[in-house]
Amino acid sequence: MMDTPYFDQIGRIKKKLIEAKLIDKDYLVFGASAHKYEMRPPATIAQIKAFETTYGIQLPDCYRAFVLCIGNGGTSYQNSGAGPYYGIFTLGNHLDALVYEDPRIFLKNNCCLHPDMTDAQWKELTKILDQDNLSDEVYYNEFAKLYGGILPLGPQGCTYLHGLVLNGPHKGKVVNLEMAADQKPAFAQDTTFLDWYERWLDEIISGKLIKKSPSWFGYTQ
Repeated sequence: MMDTPYFDQIGRIKKKLIEAKLIDKDYLVFGASAHKYEMRPPATIAQIKAFETTYGIQLPDCYRAFVLCIGNGGTSYQNSGAGPYYGIFTLGNHLDALVYEDPRIFLKNNCCLHPDMTDAQWKELTKILDQDNLSDEVYYNEFAKLYGGILPLGPQGCTYLHGLVLNGPHKGKVVNLEMAADQKPAFAQDTTFLDWYERWLDEIISGKLIKKSPSWFGYTQ
């Protein structure tokens, strides 16, 4: 295994993925019947660097370690690999899940979302989207600002997905998003992507997510 700042945690996650699949052998956890706890082989350093260069960003170290050492996508919905809900996208896939614009523009934008955002602040950020007869240009520009600096991570079903903050003080955190911006984003409690992913495995192994139906992982503590 490649040496990374997250060496020990990567090792734990690999073991827990195997354990989670053994415990949830009937795929009772939401989405597990699609991804089956399987991942495609990891990405290469060259692929990571090419992605970062193309989009003018630097991936959070926690997520970078994941795709380099654990896996990069799979055969679940939209080619996602093992992960919460329907899994984790292959790096570079479905970048337009939130914003139907050139990702070279919005991915490097500053992230304006934060865990302590109030309903009033969210309403202020999205008020222009409530106006009638918005041009496509204005509509997409607003989405590029609203969801700028967010990498789509994977699908949760319907119009929901999880995303990764790419810049600012909350870089590396996971946030739950509604694609139409009708609901305020909900940040997961975890400090990093890897903490979020490992907690998902812990809740499967403990039986918590198997007993809950549906299992809305990451929205509550």
